[in-house]
Amino acid sequence: MATLLETMSVLKLVGLAVLSFVAMLVVGLLGGLIAPDPTGVQSHLVRYCDTTGMKGPILIDESVSWECRKQSDSLKDFDDSTPDSLVMWTQFPHNNSNLTMSRWHQFMIASLQVQLDDSAEHQYHPGSKLWFEATLAYKDRDSGKGWQVIKESLMRWDFSCVLKTPDGLAGEAGTWECDEIPFFELGSLHHDYYLINMRLPTYNGRNREIGTIDDIYITAIHQNGGFTQIFLSIKTVLANLSVLMLSYFLLSVYKYGRHVRLLQKAITVLGFSTVALNFPIEWFSLWVDMPGMLLWSDIRQGFFLAQFVLFLIIFMGEHCADDTARNSWRTYSVPIVITSLACGALLMFDLSERGRQLFDPFYSVWSNDTGRFWGVTLVSLATLAIALDVLYLMYLTVKAVRTLRNKVMLLPNMEGERKSYYKSMLRRVTAICVTTVLIGIATVIMFAIMNYSEVNLKWEEFRSVNLTTAPYFVIYTMWNCYALTIMLLYAPQPEYGKSV
Repeated sequence: MATLLETMSVLKLVGLAVLSFVAMLVVGLLGGLIAPDPTGVQSHLVRYCDTTGMKGPILIDESVSWECRKQSDSLKDFDDSTPDSLVMWTQFPHNNSNLTMSRWHQFMIASLQVQLDDSAEHQYHPGSKLWFEATLAYKDRDSGKGWQVIKESLMRWDFSCVLKTPDGLAGEAGTWECDEIPFFELGSLHHDYYLINMRLPTYNGRNREIGTIDDIYITAIHQNGGFTQIFLSIKTVLANLSVLMLSYFLLSVYKYGRHVRLLQKAITVLGFSTVALNFPIEWFSLWVDMPGMLLWSDIRQGFFLAQFVLFLIIFMGEHCADDTARNSWRTYSVPIVITSLACGALLMFDLSERGRQLFDPFYSVWSNDTGRFWGVTLVSLATLAIALDVLYLMYLTVKAVRTLRNKVMLLPNMEGERKSYYKSMLRRVTAICVTTVLIGIATVIMFAIMNYSEVNLKWEEFRSVNLTTAPYFVIYTMWNCYALTIMLLYAPQPEYGKSV
């Protein structure tokens, strides 16, 4: 049973490689010159309202703030107010703008930053707990309805702060800078406006040792709408190509594959995981509220990467194993167990975090010692398993290179067409192995560029090129081109004895 890798002419193979490179270049230019950054940031300084005398429970926003006994964006103006009567509030987007949140924004992840005064009257005590009563609500511009509550929650966080004094002078008055706190997470932005109301409860001894609050900032991150539009368009194209290529591969296996080999089974699983990764289900979120999109995205990306790693291991293993060890799942039982362990740990972590947030957007596994312990344990376990997989893959790569080198040394002993055939095949398999290694190296370099550009890159000449979005698009397209090419080249073909 032959494959396209064996029967396709060198000219067509080179053309396929050039086509893949051009696709990555075009997508990279789309990301670098047209698409905005993947995410946007909104920073909010909360406003304060003294609700003394106001009737009944009410959500505070700009339209009812005139009813407050006192309102301000500085907590220092409320020396005569009690903590239980003080409501802190903010609106997304900013209430003084005519903008609305868009369904193209996809998600919102918010964090809380608290700054404390170095007050002699109320001192911060290390190890104290910060409590908030928080309400999250939404409203649509043309609905004619008021704020609809999404969730009310009583939250508690471990509160850790460091004193910062002017110019680092000891004994001078300063400000306590506290660790950023995960606040809430929404996996779908289906409405126009979102509102936060918060109180600092003091009953049962709560918030007695947190010190004097100076300011509270809320930072919200959402996906940029322009990025979503371009990325979804790319995913839609790749999804159709994935379905067509997988169908072609399966049809070829059914038609010409008398005995389905292990490598073909691995390619089939890789094909289905590629289709799942590319399937643009995000289009439905523009019409239907789908709060589980972040969880679903994590699951499908994890499934794709797990299958990709397993495929690389099987691919390298099948090219360096002897005939008795080939075509058997048992040969790869150890890396399969290790990869399953990593996936299981990450899935448990994701379900405990984002699965719980489907019902309580304010929940965070990092808010207490127990959750933090299990979160670190699961992530560390997954990281260790992934590191073992990578080491095993490196071992198989070195072994495959040695095996191919040994086969090359046998070529002088062959004659005629047999020698030409094996010489051509060894070159083609070697090219694919080298491509696999180069893709891995390129991925590491691209991620390094993304992280470096976000933090340190300030060069004037690069302002016209988005060095965050471009590598993201290139990586995504690169892995897709690799998977599609593997499905094409390893599709069984009738043996005609000539290149096509």
